[in-house]
Amino acid sequence: MKKFISIIVLIILGSSASLSQDTTQVLGLSDFLKIVRDFHPLGKQANLRIEYGTENLKSSKGAFDPYLYGDIYQKYFDDKQYYDLLNAGMKIPTWFGIEIDAGYEQSDGNYVNPQRGTPANGLVYAGISIPIGQDLFMDQRRADLRKAQVYQEITQAEQQILINNLFKDAISAYWDWVSASRKLSIYQEGQILALTRYRALTRSAIVGESPAIDTLEAYIQYQNRTINLQDAILDYRNANAQLEIYLWNQDGIPLELSANISPPRTNDFESSMDVGAMRIRLDSLLKNHPKMAKNQLYLEQLNIQRKLDLERLKPKLDLKYNALNEPLNGDLIQGYSINNYNWGLTFKMPIFLRKERGQLQKTNIDIMEQQYNLDQMERSINLNVTAAMNTWETTQQQLLGYSDIVTSTNRLLQAEQQKFNAGESSLFLVNSREWSYISTQVKFVDLLIKSQKAFMKIEYELGRLN
Repeated sequence: MKKFISIIVLIILGSSASLSQDTTQVLGLSDFLKIVRDFHPLGKQANLRIEYGTENLKSSKGAFDPYLYGDIYQKYFDDKQYYDLLNAGMKIPTWFGIEIDAGYEQSDGNYVNPQRGTPANGLVYAGISIPIGQDLFMDQRRADLRKAQVYQEITQAEQQILINNLFKDAISAYWDWVSASRKLSIYQEGQILALTRYRALTRSAIVGESPAIDTLEAYIQYQNRTINLQDAILDYRNANAQLEIYLWNQDGIPLELSANISPPRTNDFESSMDVGAMRIRLDSLLKNHPKMAKNQLYLEQLNIQRKLDLERLKPKLDLKYNALNEPLNGDLIQGYSINNYNWGLTFKMPIFLRKERGQLQKTNIDIMEQQYNLDQMERSINLNVTAAMNTWETTQQQLLGYSDIVTSTNRLLQAEQQKFNAGESSLFLVNSREWSYISTQVKFVDLLIKSQKAFMKIEYELGRLN
C-alpha cells in the first residue's frame, strides 16, 4: 500500500503527534525538496556517482600495491633431472617510477645454464629498477592515478548537476501545484458567489422584487463559473499527479498526496536577492558552476594525458641493480659483499615515433576542443543567468503594481455591489466587476508563480539548486 505523504512531512518536521483527518498540513518547499533529495531515485543515483568515484580511485591506487611473484621450472627426461629453477620475491612500485625488488632464487640439475646457477643455499637479492629516460617524470600508473583523483572531483560535479536538474523539475512541479491550488480556491469562491446570487435573485423574482430575466443571467454566470471550476479541478489533479512523481519514501515506494496536504497560503515567499551585486560578481559565480567545474576537470585530465604523451617521445632507458648474497645458516646478511651484484640497462626507442607524435597531436586537439566548449558554455550560462535575472526583476515590479490592481478591483466590486443593492446598478455590471476581480486574482497568481520560477531559474543556471 502507498503511504500518505503526510507521514513523511511529520517525520521531517520532527512531530510525533498524529493529525486528525480535518487538520490541514502545509507542505513547504524546503520540506518537499528534502523528501526529493533523500528518497527520490535520481537523488540516490546522484549519490552513487560519489561512491563510484571513490571506488575508481581505490582501483587506481591498486597499481602501486606491493605484489608477490614466483615461478618454478623443472625438467626430467631419460631418468635425469635437467634443471630445477626457483625464483620468488616481492616488488614494491613507488610514486616516483622506481620499483623496489627483493627475492630468492635457487637452481639445481645436470644441465642448468651457468647464468642461472646459484650456490647450494641459493641466492637472496634486493635492488631497484629506475627509469632514467621515458617514464621518469610520468608513467601510465601515475597518470591513471592522477586521472582517478581528478575523476573523483568530476563525480562530485556530476552529483551536483544531477541534483540541480532534479530540483529544477521538482521545484517547477511544486510551483505548478501551488498555482493550481490557488486558482482552484479562487474559482471555488467565484462559483459560490454566483450560486448564492442566483438563489437570492430566484427568491427575489418569486416575490416580484426583481425581474425574472436577472435569474437567467445569474444562472448563466453560475454555469460558466462551474465550468471554470471544473477546469481548475482538472488542473489541480494533474498538478497533484506531477508533484507525486517526486515523492518517495526511504523504501523506494512512491507516495501519494493526502487530501489534508496543502501548499502555503502566504504570498511572502523567500525570493530576495541582490541582483546588482550578483551581476558584478557573475564571472566568479560562474567559475563555481558544476558544469564549468566538470569540463575544467576534463581539461585537467587531458593535460595529464599530454604529459604522459610527451614522456613517450623519450627513449626507454631503464637501469636495474640487485645486490646478491648467499644465505648461511639462515642468516640473509652474513657474508654479504658489495662485490656480489648484478645490474642491467635496457634501451628502446622507435625510429620515427609516428605513433607517439600522432597520439600527442590527438591529445592537443582534444584540449583545444575542450577549451572551445568551455568558452561556449561560459557564454551560454552567462546569458541564461542574465535572462533569468531580468525576468525576476520584471516580475517583482509587476507584482508590486498588480497587488494594487487586485485591491482596487475588489473595491470596485464592493462599490458596485452596494449600488446594485440600492437599485442603482445592474446585475450585468456586478457580474462584470466580479469576473474582473476573479481574473485579476488569477493573473496575480500567474505573476507570483512566474516570479518564483524565475528565482529558481537563476539558481538553476548558476548550478546552486542543490
